[in-house]
Amino acid sequence: MAVAVKKYNPGFLSDDEIIASFCVRTAEFDSLVESLRESGTGSSPHSLVIGPRGSGKTHLLLRVAAEVRRDPALTGLFPVTFAEESYEVTTCGEFWLECLGRLADQAPGEVRENLRRTYEELRTVTDDQALADRCIGSLLDFADRHKTRLLLLVENLNMLFNDINDPDVGWRLRQTLQTEPRFILFGSATSRFDEIDNPDHALYDLFRIITLHPLDTAQSETLWEAVTGKPSAGQAVRPLEILTGGNPRLLTIIARFGADRSFRDLMENLLDLVDDHTEYFKSHLEALPPQERRVYLSLARLWKPSTARAIADLARLNTSTCSAQLKRLVSRGSVAIEGGTPRRRQYYLTERLYNIYYLLRTRGRSAKLVNALIDFAVCLYSPKDFVAAVAVFYEESRDLEINGRSVKEQITNAVIHEAEALGELGHIHDAISLYDQVIDRFVSGDGLQSDSHLAVAMLNKAMLLITAERECDAIIICSDLIERFESSTEEFLAGHVAMAFGCKGVAMAAAGSSDDALSNLDEALERMHSMGESIPTVLTATLTQAKGLVCLGVNQTSEALAFFEQTLLQYAQADEPQRPSSIASALVCKSDALYRINRTVDEGHFLLLLNCLATEGSLFPGSIEALIRFISTIEPTRALELLRASPAAPLIAPLIAAVQQELGETPEVAKEVSALAMDVLRLLDEVRAQQLQVVSQSTVA
Repeated sequence: MAVAVKKYNPGFLSDDEIIASFCVRTAEFDSLVESLRESGTGSSPHSLVIGPRGSGKTHLLLRVAAEVRRDPALTGLFPVTFAEESYEVTTCGEFWLECLGRLADQAPGEVRENLRRTYEELRTVTDDQALADRCIGSLLDFADRHKTRLLLLVENLNMLFNDINDPDVGWRLRQTLQTEPRFILFGSATSRFDEIDNPDHALYDLFRIITLHPLDTAQSETLWEAVTGKPSAGQAVRPLEILTGGNPRLLTIIARFGADRSFRDLMENLLDLVDDHTEYFKSHLEALPPQERRVYLSLARLWKPSTARAIADLARLNTSTCSAQLKRLVSRGSVAIEGGTPRRRQYYLTERLYNIYYLLRTRGRSAKLVNALIDFAVCLYSPKDFVAAVAVFYEESRDLEINGRSVKEQITNAVIHEAEALGELGHIHDAISLYDQVIDRFVSGDGLQSDSHLAVAMLNKAMLLITAERECDAIIICSDLIERFESSTEEFLAGHVAMAFGCKGVAMAAAGSSDDALSNLDEALERMHSMGESIPTVLTATLTQAKGLVCLGVNQTSEALAFFEQTLLQYAQADEPQRPSSIASALVCKSDALYRINRTVDEGHFLLLLNCLATEGSLFPGSIEALIRFISTIEPTRALELLRASPAAPLIAPLIAAVQQELGETPEVAKEVSALAMDVLRLLDEVRAQQLQVVSQSTVA
């Protein structure tokens, strides 16, 4: 069951909702609560939680407050929760006045009115020292009357000190917190700041520091399941962790957007997510002063950890001005320091999804690089199923011409036009629904002119059903199409019957019925061969490839390899030009078969695969593994040379970065690319280990 999660501010949740939705940062929560349980009346375990925007600071502190209110062992504490932004606090007296005002809002009903009157009275005090003393007196009076200690939960403590110009404020606050055990302060900050880091400043060594690190994969999966109410799709959460930088708020946004989507659909519609949350991203940007915004956007354009000089050059500012703005951005938690040296620090944006948002919105070359990265992630983490490997059958069959008549020319009905358009856009279920309308109208005799319309609708629906993993439904409709038109002498309908046998074979293979799949594929190929040149080579080649995949699925590797070789030969001998995706798919299948017998494709086929991917402009599930298998068998320096020289290089940046890392280089790439590269390296190590194991077993035998 999904839990209630507010998009940006958990402060709007009730205690029950806070507790139900709190699923990560549990170790930090336990540490804070334990410090409260162990503190005696004479000690105050002041703590400061540090983490960038969206890392869960507010949720964590609110969870502590909820625990204090419900745990009998903590009845000697009363939480006073500040707002996330305390804009009116500019002096020490105003800090304590804000504390009194928050207490007046949160105190028990019987004392709330008196506290509110006191608060309104003290608002008129102009002397700051007198204001602070009287507010503190009222707070301690409440603590004594109720035999409790006040747990002050103060957000964005670093920004609070940036807005207060009085240098004595820190020392005055420290004196009160150190000498008055009835106050405990739990604060948050978006970054470390001078008041806690500099030994000469007031708050140095006053707080126990708890740093919120990015969520790891296991924590990301936990959060995904809590937000969506559904099990995480295994590896599918890993790229989302990478794209969000492990930021809980951004991961929550994606989880809410993608709760009812497949991983592939979610990733391919990331731009829709960006559009849905434009107000969030824009508000963050518009809140920055103009010069900070200029530096921030320049860093976003660089899309990698960068030095102040590199950022300044792009922002057209001098380095000292840029460094000053970067310092402010770091204090806001919008930018973090990542790598470099003390004299040449490198910076990057903390909210990684914002960087993606900005690059996608600006379009151009940067947007293409982001789309290539997303495509790489989809292919690296998507399941390599049977349907994905033969999806080209669906694409090619829609452009089929039989006896000079194309499938598209037969689609004169407006409903079929709309269904095709929906299918092309990926709205599979809507397209299937419209095809059902066409089929129902034909059966009822309502306004459909020819059998061709029905054949087109039925075949297109069947192939979409396979894509939607409804193989049994696809088998039923293919069988219906065959039964209706098997005896037809019209070549167009005969071609659709042949394709229906092929589609049925694909569906049966996906459903695990290997013998039935092979018999239907054989029937389809026999019928296509009898039609001669009416059937394009790509369809017969694709079905030959499908036979190979069926054999591969039942570990008949030699037979599978022969079918894949035959597929490539058919493409080579075809008179009509072939789609690069068709050739690439056959090469990937061949690579898989060879890998199972501890062999790999030769360098010529490796380069052909890269060229096909470059021409197609995208990857697909299985292509990355095929590239990795070849790379695992050659020297890394040669692999890097081939990859860099390939026209597919922009599509495989994480793969190139992985080989660079293996060679001891430090590639200057986006953090997302670097994270994907680490996963590629792990996969490369696994492939090599498996190859060594096979060799070892062969030697022993």
